[in-house]
Amino acid sequence: MSLCLMIGLLFPLAGEQLPLLLQERYLLAQVESEHEELSIGYNVFNGDFPLLLHARPDELSVYLGSPLFFPAYFSVGTTSQVGYYDAYRTYTPLSLLAVGWRYDLMQSKMMTHPGLFFSWGWRAGNLSGALAYHSASREAEIYLGASFDRVGVTTAFSTDHLVASISVRSKASWTIQAAVEARASGPPKFSLGFGFSRRDYPSQSIRNERWKIEVAHRGSLELAPENSLEAFAIALEEPGYIAIETDIQMTADGNFVLVHDPILFRYRHGFELVKELTTDELKSLDMGSWYDREFAGARMMELSELAELANENPDVYWLLELKVPIWEEQDARRFLAEIDRLFIHPGRVAFYAISREMMVLMQRLTGRPVGLQLDSLKSMLFYSDHVLPLMKSEYRPLIEGADFFTILSSKYDRQELLIELSEELGIPVMLWNFHDVITAYVPVSKRRYPLGMQKMADGKVLL
Repeated sequence: MSLCLMIGLLFPLAGEQLPLLLQERYLLAQVESEHEELSIGYNVFNGDFPLLLHARPDELSVYLGSPLFFPAYFSVGTTSQVGYYDAYRTYTPLSLLAVGWRYDLMQSKMMTHPGLFFSWGWRAGNLSGALAYHSASREAEIYLGASFDRVGVTTAFSTDHLVASISVRSKASWTIQAAVEARASGPPKFSLGFGFSRRDYPSQSIRNERWKIEVAHRGSLELAPENSLEAFAIALEEPGYIAIETDIQMTADGNFVLVHDPILFRYRHGFELVKELTTDELKSLDMGSWYDREFAGARMMELSELAELANENPDVYWLLELKVPIWEEQDARRFLAEIDRLFIHPGRVAFYAISREMMVLMQRLTGRPVGLQLDSLKSMLFYSDHVLPLMKSEYRPLIEGADFFTILSSKYDRQELLIELSEELGIPVMLWNFHDVITAYVPVSKRRYPLGMQKMADGKVLL
C-alpha cells in the first residue's frame, strides 16, 4: 500500500521505520481512490512497548523492546530490523537508527521499497523528521512531520513521488485523515481514513492548576544523572517539589541501591544485571559519564545514603518505586526494617510497586502508603488508549486497594476520567514522564494530607 495511507499525525515514516518518534497510536479504516477505483483498507499501530503491532494490507510486523531500560528494539515480519531508539529525550538530533530488510510477507504486490534499508530519525518536541536509504532501489526518502493536540501534518518525498497528509482529531480521539500521493508517472492517489488515534504529550503539558502537586522524578533527571546525589541536590533546591521519587533494587549481596534500569547498558556498563552484582561492584561504577562528562565519577547510592539525605531535609517526602515484580517476604521485611532504622521520619516515605503481588505484600507488612505503577501492568497495552469510555472500567479493578496509582503522561488527554476515577476511589493519581516532574491530582477529601495520603506522618495541610 502506498505511503499515502500513513496518517499525518502519526509520524511521517514508511512501514520500515515505525511511528516511534512521536509515539502515535492508531486504529483506522481507510478508503483509497486510484484510477476511479475504490479500495478499503486498515492501518493499525497499537499501544506502546514492549510489544507493538503494525498492520496494513501490505504490512504485518511485530516490534519488541523495552527502551525504558535498553535503548533498542527489533521487529519481525514484513519489516525485520534492529534499531536504536531514545525514549527519554524530547529534543535530540538522534532519536532513531535502524537497519533492516523489507519483504512482501502479505503478497499484496503493493509494497513500497522492499529490500535492505537504513534509517535515521530526529525529534524536536512536536516536530520530527527522518532520512531513509533503500539500497535495493538506491533511493533516499525524506520525511517531515508535526503533531499537535488536534491536528497533524506530514510530508514524505523522494525523486519520484510526494505524499502529503493531514489529520484532525476530536477531544475523544476520533480521527479523520486525508492524504494524497503524487508520482512522476501515473495519476495521483487519494485516501480518506476514519477511526481512533492518540499521541503523547510534551512533558510541560502535564503542569496545570488541577494537577498542582509536583514530585521530582529520579531527582532531577533532566539536569543531572538520574537517582544520583547530584540530581537530588538540584531537586532539593526547587521550592515547588513536595516530594522526591527514586527507584530501589536489591543487589546480589542483599543490599538496596538506587538505580532505575535492571540492566546497566544505558549507563554504559554492558549487559550486567543489577541483581547479579554486589554492592561494592555497583559502587565502583561511574554512573555520571554516560549523562555528561561534567558528572564523571558520580556513584550509585545506597539506601543508607538516601536516608542521610532525607534526615538532613526533614520537610521532604520520598516516593520509593520498587523495581522488581516480587520480593521474597524476608527481603521485604528486611527492607522495611532498614527504612525504620535509617530514616528519622520513616512516616514520610511511601512506596509503589510494579505488580499487584508486590503491592499486596508490602501493604500486608507496613502501615505506610503503597501505590501501584499502572503502566507496568498489561505491558502498557490498554484498550482505553483508543476507546476513551473504557478507561475507568478497565483501570478500576487493577488499582482497587492501592493507596495511590501512577500512570504515564501519555494518558494526559484522559485527564477528566482520571480525576473522576481518583475521586470515586478516594486515592491520588500521579502522571509521570521521562522528564523531571511527576504531577499529582489529590481527591478533595484527602487534600489535608501529605500527597493526599492519610497514612503519611503528620497530616500537613497542603491545599
